[in-house]
Amino acid sequence: MIRLLFTTLVAFALLGCSHTPPPSPPGYLLPSASQAAHSTVTVRVRLASYLDRGGIVMQLSDSEIQVARHHRWAEPLGSQLQRALEASLNANDGDENTTLTVELSRFQGMQGGEENRDSAVITGRWKLEGAVHKEGLIQWQTPLEEGGYANLVRALDAGWQHTATEIANALNTAPR
Repeated sequence: MIRLLFTTLVAFALLGCSHTPPPSPPGYLLPSASQAAHSTVTVRVRLASYLDRGGIVMQLSDSEIQVARHHRWAEPLGSQLQRALEASLNANDGDENTTLTVELSRFQGMQGGEENRDSAVITGRWKLEGAVHKEGLIQWQTPLEEGGYANLVRALDAGWQHTATEIANALNTAPR
């Protein structure tokens, strides 16, 4: 009897050890952040603290956000945004003593936005310092065609590319 009980316990212990854990959820990267580039402008991206927690953010109401636990950025969001912005800037957009600082207050999805559709939202400000001083606001929003985190990331990436183009255009029109 004791031998049977011992054999059963060993079998259950071995069975428990052989269980494979479920696969981890995917990590997300901004497609435009895959481009390596060099810019003479020093680029700094600062994020609101809730954006810098690793999870993709969805705004549920005017006072409520949700930071995803399982749908996370594959690398720090600030690094991806910086690399994508550097790729959008031309090598002649400034001199080596020029710093472009971008502060983002929102880079997220928004539930039930315009026309009660989910949307992607980017807001913040940018400031160029060096031989030329210039600054501007960032305000971009678009409805999501389909749901899902992958679609939200693609929409945010398109919005970031649009924002980077606007900043680059403003840098090129700055008096030198």
